[in-house]
Formats: sequence, C-alpha cells, structure tokens
Amino acid sequence: MKKIGKNILKVLGCTVVCLSLMVAGLSIYNHIKLTGEINAIKDKGYYNPVSTGDHSLNVYVTGNENGDHTIVALSGWSDGEMYIGWRPLTSQFEDDNQFVFIDRAGYGLSDDVREPMTIDYVVEDYRTALRNAGIEGPYILLSHSLGSLYTAYWESTYPDEIEACIFMDGTLPISAEEVDEVLQKRSFTDNILNEVTSRLPYFLTHTGLSRIVDINAAFYGDVMSCLDPYDRYEAFSLINSTYASHACLYELIHVNSGEELSWTWENIVTNDIPKIYLAASDYEGALTYADRLGNTEVYDLPGDHVIFLDRTEDCAVIIDGFLASLDA
Repeated sequence: MKKIGKNILKVLGCTVVCLSLMVAGLSIYNHIKLTGEINAIKDKGYYNPVSTGDHSLNVYVTGNENGDHTIVALSGWSDGEMYIGWRPLTSQFEDDNQFVFIDRAGYGLSDDVREPMTIDYVVEDYRTALRNAGIEGPYILLSHSLGSLYTAYWESTYPDEIEACIFMDGTLPISAEEVDEVLQKRSFTDNILNEVTSRLPYFLTHTGLSRIVDINAAFYGDVMSCLDPYDRYEAFSLINSTYASHACLYELIHVNSGEELSWTWENIVTNDIPKIYLAASDYEGALTYADRLGNTEVYDLPGDHVIFLDRTEDCAVIIDGFLASLDA
C-alpha cells in the first residue's frame, strides 16, 4: 500500500510540474505574441501617447480638425479598441466633426497604473490628456457602458467644458440604498462567483489561457462579426491587452461592488446640458437616470449591449438629428 501511495504521489507531482511548465510556456508565448500584435497596431498610426504625469494616455485624433464639434469617445469596460470597433458608427460623422479617442489608463495603447481607478481620478486623467494634447473644448462626450459613469461625473463637475453628452446604453448609477438592497439579495454563492468572474479575464490573459479559452465570446458574442476579419483580430488583441491591466481589473471589481455606482449617483448635478441616452436594455431605469441628469431624451433601442455595432444605423440617425439640433 505504501508503494502504491508513493507512486500516486509521484504521478500527481509529475502532473503538477507538467501543467505548471505548460502554463508558464503558454504565458511566455502569449506575452511575446500579444506584444507583437500591439506593436503592429502602433505602427499603423493609432499610437499617440500624451503624458498626464507619471504615465501616458493614448490619444488618437481623427476626422475634421476644423469641424462643427469636438467629440470625445469614452469606452465601456475592457474596450481598448474604440478607434477600430466604433468606426462603423463614428466614420459617418468624421467629415464634419473631430473625434478624439482616449484610451484611459490600462486600456488599449495607454500605460497601465496601480492607482485606484476611481471616477474622479479617471476624469482628471482624461482632462489632463486633452489639455496636454492641445485639444480645446467644449466637448461632446460620446460614451458607452461604463464610460457613461465618467461622462455623468464630468458634465456634472465641469459643465463649462461640455457642449453635450451621448450615452450609448450607459451603466446606470444607483443610490447607496439601492446598492445595499442589491448586495443583500446576493447569496454567498453569488458573491463567490462574482469575485471569481471579476478576476477571470485578468487571470486567463496573464496565464496565456486566453489563447485557448475565448473570453471575448463571453463578453461580446457575435456582435463584432460585422467588422473586417483583420480589424476584428486587432480589436481583440487590444481588448486582451486591456484585460491584463491592473486598471481594468480595479474598475470591474469596484463597479461590481456597487461602490462606484453609488458614488457617481450622489455626485450627479442636474443641469441643462443637452443629452441623449440610447437604451438597449432597462428603458425604465434609463428614464430614472435621465431625470437625475436633466435635459436628457431617452430612446428605446432594444438589442445587444454593444449597441453601436448591433444597431449602427439606428444610432447614427438619432445622433445625426441630435447634432443637427445643437447647430440649430
């Protein structure tokens, strides 16, 4: 029996060693491969680092420098590829407007940071990048998903800098009381699953297992199939690079905890800045949010959360009308 036990331990030990070596090798391969992919994207002209102090943000500017409006795009969680994946929508307006795509810290081609990615920290980083890039306001903020929290705080805190806001199925902030209600309804199992799933993209990317497990399919489904195959390949490379950042991990953990949702809600200042909200889901919640923001028209566009690809032409028509109303 002792001999059998020793043999089992040897087999288990060899298995652990082999798996460890396999993961280490996969991690090294992924790092080399991803570095090459990111460098190739930089060489295509998307890379324009702008210092904001101890790190740099990538600020990609396109469109008409002397256009009617300066539109600043703020991405959703993990979306480090706006200047590729958003273009089916934004290219329809680039002849008459200047577009500024800013990768916040840890996203796309920007530097990663260890600082807490709080709402106010990120907005100050955005503002510093624009100032140091010499891009003057006022700005129209075009945001998707999590980026909408930054938009809400920005236009509430610095209204003189903002001409208008466009929320594309934005993350809905809620009061501290509502956060408590949500957290109380979560079971112990829910909390464990939430903790695991929050860290899963970071873990899979760092270990290289993202080359085997398609985590992008879980978050994006087939909605990006409308992109050119090579554009889609580059977009997913940028998203995978973003998954691996400390900044992106911090955002997801703290939004899932409700901390940033309630903080944003409490810091919204109702104002008359023109705003539209394109709701792919939770239309009723969007109406409540609109009342809090002030002067916000909500459009019900049921569909995928990545609404700018799922319902591109519908979004374009609404945004075109909104921009025309600003010029009237």
